[in-house]
Amino acid sequence: GLQKVKDSLHDLVDLITLKNKTKDDLKINNVNLHMVFLGNPGTGKTTVARIVSKILYNLKYIKQDKLLEVTSKDLVAEYVGQTSIKTANVLQKALGGVLFIDEAYSLASGKGEGNSFNEEAVATLIQGMENNRDNLVVIFAGYTKEMQDFLNLNSGIVSRIGYTVEFEDYTVDELWQIFNQMMTKAGFIVSKEAEEKVKKIIEENKGTKNFGNARFVRNVYEKSIIKHASNTKDKKSKKALITIKAEDISTENL
Repeated sequence: GLQKVKDSLHDLVDLITLKNKTKDDLKINNVNLHMVFLGNPGTGKTTVARIVSKILYNLKYIKQDKLLEVTSKDLVAEYVGQTSIKTANVLQKALGGVLFIDEAYSLASGKGEGNSFNEEAVATLIQGMENNRDNLVVIFAGYTKEMQDFLNLNSGIVSRIGYTVEFEDYTVDELWQIFNQMMTKAGFIVSKEAEEKVKKIIEENKGTKNFGNARFVRNVYEKSIIKHASNTKDKKSKKALITIKAEDISTENL
């Protein structure tokens, strides 16, 4: 899955590689790598941010193999005058690497309603992005609609974003593959009947609000292993112990 995301990253790597190989022979402006990741829950935004950090370090674009993951709670303080200091401290810790701000749309909440703390955090972030263009990459991430609202409210952020990466929902077959890979990695074999049941469960839930994509599949995987353990508690056959059957697939309390 995530083919569009992979294509965007390949293009990015090619551009940085060209710049590195030609050095001063080509007058390519410094690449603006501040990014926005848009996508529904469980589409891999945090995982890809970690991969991006590794790639940029290996390409010598950032000085340290470092990714600092934060949310708005790590940036916004409770008292007047403390937010800019708190946000600046986070920026300082992230220098030389990547700052990943998850659920960044939370910084737009209350804008225009007297919530100066969030606005102060955003202003400090903008200043930090401007002052440390060669020593920091900032990635803002969140659900597509909420992030669009956030960006519409903060033109200063938009003007400093070099890449917008959209994370599409996984297909039913891709989610099944993720589930099967998890099972295979753990040493299990999934029966054909269990496979059909998993795909049906994914199809039934895929269109629901806030569907969790890979996160949903991981929950089904974990609950199914627990159910399988209960179903095989009186069995000794190795084949029975490592084979996931349809009756083992569980969505209880999902």
